[in-house]
Amino acid sequence: MPYAQDYIKRMIEQFGEFLLALKQLLAEDRRAQAREQLDAAYRALLGMDATFIRQAPDDYLILACGMAQVGDLDKALALGDLLAADGDWHAMEGDDETAQACYRKATRLLIETLLRQPFGTSAAYIEKIDALIEKLDHDGLPFDLRERLFRYHERVGRYADAEDDLFDLLAAWPDDPALLEAGIAFYERLLALQDHELLLGGLPRDEVLAGLAELEARLR
Repeated sequence: MPYAQDYIKRMIEQFGEFLLALKQLLAEDRRAQAREQLDAAYRALLGMDATFIRQAPDDYLILACGMAQVGDLDKALALGDLLAADGDWHAMEGDDETAQACYRKATRLLIETLLRQPFGTSAAYIEKIDALIEKLDHDGLPFDLRERLFRYHERVGRYADAEDDLFDLLAAWPDDPALLEAGIAFYERLLALQDHELLLGGLPRDEVLAGLAELEARLR
């Protein structure tokens, strides 16, 4: 294993302890030390400073996390944890705008990384995303993040939540034909599932059929 990859692997293995220590600093309101630790961790993980990471395009960060390499989910998860902690730090500083920007970027990063995987992922990874979603101010979320939430809930089998996301999108963008087509494709995918799978996802077949009929009528 190349030295750089070995270093990242060892750092990620130790990241849980680091994160606990960082959360303790925040809990004790030792913000100056927490800020130093955050900045050092960003540089160690990706060789970039905090400001650049907060402003960088999501696709760039996903590539920087080594999407093509084994262990990429761990590295993306580490960055998501850092961004979440960074958001908590800014919230303590009273800078809710930057805090929400950190939470949104972490949520986008982790969901997009998950969606690009060919198979499912661990419950721990899903728990991290769910915790971030709880931190989001859902009023005025941008289209791209709402759309990611829709795809995420479908991916993890929460079909009723995905439908809620879809209709939230349609309420904000009611005349978007691409969105209507995406919704129709969503219902068509669900119709290919077994009844028990739909029930586990909170969306029985009759509701899937009703939703599909409504969107097809809108598209006419």
